[in-house]
Amino acid sequence: MPNHTVEIHGKRVTIRYTAIHDLPDLMTLWNDGRVMKWVGFPEGLGYDPDKLKNWFSKLQADPNRHHFVVHVKGTGFCGELYYEADKAHKRAGLDIKLIPEAQGQGIATDALKTLIRHVFESEPELEAVWTEPSEENIAARRLYERCGLKPKPRPVDMEQGSSYWELQRDDWINVQEK
Repeated sequence: MPNHTVEIHGKRVTIRYTAIHDLPDLMTLWNDGRVMKWVGFPEGLGYDPDKLKNWFSKLQADPNRHHFVVHVKGTGFCGELYYEADKAHKRAGLDIKLIPEAQGQGIATDALKTLIRHVFESEPELEAVWTEPSEENIAARRLYERCGLKPKPRPVDMEQGSSYWELQRDDWINVQEK
């Protein structure tokens, strides 16, 4: 079981497991259509405190789902990171969302690289991380490229999707050694 109080430091960001006191920040993030349009919700998700507490309870009950908040010194809350470990297929699906004020400053790159490092260091059985950016979200695709993910054929065991980007552990190790 991971230590949920540990802070994980990147170059500029600190990520930590989401706690109950983070829910108001997440509600603001998820209800912002500027953030959520890229995942199909241009009006935001419309979460209220009760719906968010229900989500949090389900999150905590699933040992394969890991949700983090992103903080930057002097700015505070900037967004969220998430991964879901699929141990049967030895990969983890990634997600990231930042508040609009934190976008375009390198925060997402630092945060996602920090998460990827955490996944590979804390989940030795996982061999890859992946995501599926929409074709229209050029900024996300550039972010994933900067973090080492590349478009690849979608694994046959997965449901249909518009894209599949992956970073293998061995490729991540080679990037770290440079």
